[in-house]
Amino acid sequence: MALKATRRVLAVVVLIILVQETTTSKDEVANETNAEKIDRLLREIEEYEEFGVQGESAQDARGRSGRGGRKKTKTQQGSLERRQLSFPAPPTTKNFVELPGMSEDLRSFTICLHMRTESDGGSALFTYYDKNGAEQISLYSDERRTKYKLRINAKHHGQEKVDLKNLDGKWHVICALWEGKHGSYEIWSDGKMRVSGEGLDEDFQISGGGTFVLGQGGDKKGKFDDDAAFSGDISHFNVWDEWLEKADLKSREKSCKLEGNVINWNAGDIKLTVNGKILIDKFTCMWKRELPGDEMDPLTEQAEKDKKK
Repeated sequence: MALKATRRVLAVVVLIILVQETTTSKDEVANETNAEKIDRLLREIEEYEEFGVQGESAQDARGRSGRGGRKKTKTQQGSLERRQLSFPAPPTTKNFVELPGMSEDLRSFTICLHMRTESDGGSALFTYYDKNGAEQISLYSDERRTKYKLRINAKHHGQEKVDLKNLDGKWHVICALWEGKHGSYEIWSDGKMRVSGEGLDEDFQISGGGTFVLGQGGDKKGKFDDDAAFSGDISHFNVWDEWLEKADLKSREKSCKLEGNVINWNAGDIKLTVNGKILIDKFTCMWKRELPGDEMDPLTEQAEKDKKK
C-alpha cells in the first residue's frame, strides 16, 4: 500500500509538471474548474499506474505537449479491462494501435470488437499483417465508406458488401469469422449475421508471428490508405483461433466479458503499441447487466444442453 501511495504521489508530481510545461494548452487548462482538473488528473494517474509506459506520457497521448514534429509512439503492457482506445478526429494514418498476433498459423478465426464512431464514413476497423508486412486479414469499408467487406490475403473474391449499421455514434459489437477449408465467412453486428458466404481464399492459412493493427488498413503495413483511417472508439478487441458457433457468438455479443484465446482484451498482460494521438480512456459497458463469470448466458446454456442429448 505504501508503495502504491508513493507511486500515486510521484504520478501527481509528474502530471503537474507536464501541465505547467504545456505551451499550446495553457488556456485550456486555466479554464478548467477544480473538479474538472481533479477528474483529468485522476484519469492520468490511473493510466500511469496501470501500464508500464515507455516513451510518451498519457499527457502526450492527448496531443497537448505542443512539441510537434516527431512521431508519437508508446509501448505498454497491462490490463485493458474497462478501457477503450479513442482515435481523434479528423482521421489520419498517423493514429493506429499495434498488438502482437498469434505465434501459430490460423486455419480459422473469430474476431470481435466493440466500436463507435461519429464519422458518416467507414474505415478499416482492424488489419492483420504477417511478419513481412503483407496484409492477411482486414475488415474494411468500401470506396463509398458506408459498407464493409472482409478481406483474406488481400482478396475479397467479389463477396457481397454489407451495411453493418454502425455509423451512428453509438456503440456496436462487430464480429468477423472465417475458416480456410472452404473459405467460409460471416460478418456480424449487434448479434445479427449481416452477410455470409464461401470461397474466400479457401485452402489458405493465416501466418503466425504477425501484428494486428487497429484503426488502419492498406496492402502493406506502414503504407496505410487515407480512406482507411478510423476516428472514434474501439474496445474489447478479442481473437479466437476457431469459428465460434452461433449460440456462443450471440452470448458473447451482449457481454463485456469477452476472452479470446489468441488475444484477450481483459488479460492482465496484453501488450500494445500506441501511435499518434490516441487516448486510452475509461470504458463503460453498453449492456446493463453482465453475467458473472460462472453463470451461463441462456443461449449458451441451451446449446450445452443440446450437446448432451
